[in-house]
Amino acid sequence: MIKGGQGGANTNRNGIPFEKKTDFSQMISSLRDYRIEEIDFKDKKKSKAYEVYRNDKIIGKLMSKHRFYNFLADENIESTNSKGWLPDEAFINFENHTVYIIEKKWQEVKGSVDEKLLGLGNKRRLYQRLLDKAENPYPVQFVFVGNDFFLNEEHKDVLEMLRGDGVTIMIDKIDMKFFGLY
Repeated sequence: MIKGGQGGANTNRNGIPFEKKTDFSQMISSLRDYRIEEIDFKDKKKSKAYEVYRNDKIIGKLMSKHRFYNFLADENIESTNSKGWLPDEAFINFENHTVYIIEKKWQEVKGSVDEKLLGLGNKRRLYQRLLDKAENPYPVQFVFVGNDFFLNEEHKDVLEMLRGDGVTIMIDKIDMKFFGLY
């Protein structure tokens, strides 16, 4: 929900700049010795995916939304979840064999976002259940990236519950070292 209690297109007007500010592909590209190359799946899906390189060595993949399922297919993992989850971004780090699921929320006023946030721990467990099916299972690190609105005292309990559910919280920025990038 946004100022004035209007969602929909107005939510996108404010949330999209936040998502661009925290765009993982741009952040990787800005790191010294790193580069990304878009993967061409030769289909019409709008979501993108990239191979991530450090000094010309591939070290991972960055997948968004529907592209996460391309990664699952590459790993011969059939999704058995009753719903298809579309992560804002997923970084698969080949060096530490970890999948990082990144969910972003931008908020300006009180609304239903607290209830949505409390579901992130369950989403983390659903992703882990999927990735446990890999021949060499991947641990899942689930990351919530929010704006400074979530630093308000009224969100203290929600953030505490997220941490208890194994969700890492990053406010207004992404700590690239957490993802094994430096």
